[in-house]
Amino acid sequence: MRLATLYRLHIDYKSISTNWIIIRLVSWISGPEGNTISKDMDNKGCFIVVLFVVLVSLKNADAAGNCTFKLPACKEKLITSWWSIPPYISQKSNQATPEGIFPTILTLLVQECCGACSSVEYRRLVNSSEDLKAELTNNTYIALPIYGSMTDVKYQNKPYFPIVESPGVIYLQKKQPAGNAAKSVMDAVLQGWPVLVLTLIMAALSGIVMWALDSYWNPDQFPTSFFKGAWEGFWWAFVSMTTVGYGDRAPRSFIARVFAFIWVLIGLVIISIFTATVTTSLTALSLSNDVTIYGKTVATLNNTEEQRYGIKNNAKVKGYSSIAELKSAILTEKDKVVGGLIDSYVAGEYSTELSESTGLKVATVFDHQFAYGFAISNTLNNNDVERCMRRTLSTMESRITNIIQEKMKALKESSKSAAEEKSSNLFDPSSSIFQAAVYSCLGMIAFFTIIGVAWEYFYYRPRHQQDGGKTAVERPLSPHTTFEELVAAQAQELEDAMITEVMAFYKTWSRKLEEIKKKNLRECELDDQKIDMSM
Repeated sequence: MRLATLYRLHIDYKSISTNWIIIRLVSWISGPEGNTISKDMDNKGCFIVVLFVVLVSLKNADAAGNCTFKLPACKEKLITSWWSIPPYISQKSNQATPEGIFPTILTLLVQECCGACSSVEYRRLVNSSEDLKAELTNNTYIALPIYGSMTDVKYQNKPYFPIVESPGVIYLQKKQPAGNAAKSVMDAVLQGWPVLVLTLIMAALSGIVMWALDSYWNPDQFPTSFFKGAWEGFWWAFVSMTTVGYGDRAPRSFIARVFAFIWVLIGLVIISIFTATVTTSLTALSLSNDVTIYGKTVATLNNTEEQRYGIKNNAKVKGYSSIAELKSAILTEKDKVVGGLIDSYVAGEYSTELSESTGLKVATVFDHQFAYGFAISNTLNNNDVERCMRRTLSTMESRITNIIQEKMKALKESSKSAAEEKSSNLFDPSSSIFQAAVYSCLGMIAFFTIIGVAWEYFYYRPRHQQDGGKTAVERPLSPHTTFEELVAAQAQELEDAMITEVMAFYKTWSRKLEEIKKKNLRECELDDQKIDMSM
């Protein structure tokens, strides 16, 4: 039993002090009753061997500062080169060491493979991922974070360990001001102008044909004059094409009616084409949510995987060194930038700076899978270290997932989908187009109302009073009015109208009669004067 206890002391010597082990050995040698080990001569040889092993181990541990490494390739200080990219790794001004997903995972990994004696020392902060390539050839043990894929095992002939897989690349755009959708609607309507022009041309041609076919038999509705008759024909053709016609113009001859039948069918097709053209444009405007970056100018952070993704998709990429510069380029449309690409996790870390309240919106998320990992170099570039780290990472998958969930923030999705936003913006009351249309219509209503009131009080009512107020007689009718009452009312209206006309004629005749009498008297006076002068 005492040999087993001594062996356990030897195994766990790293976690206790050397002085404590020596005290335990002395107490063990003395025995519980104060007797020496000489009383147990059967175990004397075994005791000496084990005691020798323990003392040698303690001597080595003391020489290394009461510590040893699990693997010979490990060192006390593992110098690490890194570049700041939150939430993966970053350091605030009031912090002594970096924080993020990588520092947490890397600390656990080093403790598992190298032991408590090793620690990660973040000495070299570089500006971009490109600078990490040069650091791998210097006195650096670990370099992170490095782009790759979840299947990569080498980076510049150095062991590579993918840790975090990015869920995709977010495409940010500037929120469109209210009214842009209405402008797009107008543009969509105007795009159908060829069909509208064709409609007017065919209506004019149909009007001329109808005048030629029906003017001989129907000169009242289609006058013999070309200009008057063709205009009436155009009116008939247009209203017959858009509606069933008003009935104010109708062909009478047989051949004209046959042509009218054909024209109505043609008109239905033309109007359907024009309506479909406008409807298709509006539908495409409201429901088209495809976002592409092909040929567009987009902003990204320098030397990032998003920058490479934009270049691969034939976008004109403008690189910026900070989130503030990227945001400013999108909002101000600097260098004709129409949007920005950024890693999903990075965008979540800057959710406050990139929220909708700042004027940006998430247009879409491109499904571009890539990984962030680290590479080891120097003495850590060892088969034993590589195997240990890969084995440990494979057993830490659930723990890594929990760490990512704790460190990761999500950029809030837009409150409305692209289709809902476009549809709601068509008649946005805050848009300049909507306000201009409403105010213009109200202004015209007020203007014509003033004109109408002036006509009412300064022209119509004075003239109505001069005519004795008998220019019109209104007789209320109800659904219960009989046919006889209706005929009587119409007869009374006719009688009143005739009386009005007779009275007007009488006034005119009396005025003319007085004028004739006055003229006759003047002529008689002139004749009398001439007779007197001759005598």
